[in-house]
Amino acid sequence: MQKLKIDKAAAKRVVANIFYPLLALAIVLSVWAIWAAVKDMPYLLPSPKAALAEFFTLGGSGEFWLSVLSTLGRTLLCFVISFVLALALAALGGLFKPFDRVMSPIVSVLRSAPTVAVILIIYAFSDKKVMTVVVGFLISFPILYSAFYSAITGVDKDLIAMAKAFEVRKRDKITMIYLPSIAPTLFDTGRATLSLTLKVVVSGEIITNLAGSIGHSIQISYASFEIERLLAWTLVAIVFSFVLEGIVSILKKVWEATR
Repeated sequence: MQKLKIDKAAAKRVVANIFYPLLALAIVLSVWAIWAAVKDMPYLLPSPKAALAEFFTLGGSGEFWLSVLSTLGRTLLCFVISFVLALALAALGGLFKPFDRVMSPIVSVLRSAPTVAVILIIYAFSDKKVMTVVVGFLISFPILYSAFYSAITGVDKDLIAMAKAFEVRKRDKITMIYLPSIAPTLFDTGRATLSLTLKVVVSGEIITNLAGSIGHSIQISYASFEIERLLAWTLVAIVFSFVLEGIVSILKKVWEATR
């Protein structure tokens, strides 16, 4: 009986993690194919088959992988800086309320600023490569800080009081109370923000036409009116966004399995 329950649970996970995403993909491709057939203008709206063929063709080029690795490298650098700094400042804000009162308006301004405006402002007085990392940081940091601060201040107060009463060491408080409590937020917010960071970095590369990047390839495809290649490079950005999210999801499952 227990085995049957486990099998049913496993089947549900397969449906949730594989079937529904594939169904959503099939719907998107079907709508795209129908629209392309109705418009019947392949030079403006290629069919999914043509775009996917170009997508797989790109993978055979060494230049392709250099561009992808360049963009992913900037994305990960930006994300790691944002993640570490947001966690450290959120912890500081949780310990000292005046510090959070100073940070809150700064975070609100950064979160409200239009992405394109931020890119153009930073681009005016910064190197292209540095600019993409800075812009990614300015977009991702406020999201991470707000989520981490809420998670830290939302830790069970009774557990904290109990630890204080039993004079639990600070190191044990962090590893046994705070970290397990905020870990889901770290993983879930980190996963969503990582893909957002990639999107922002690519946007910065497009606007600055940064050579040897996904954004540069998208810009070149647009300028030369190669719509199939433009769609293929857009798919590249989407696919690697899903890859990054998938890696974080795997890390979360590994974490949960070791607890």
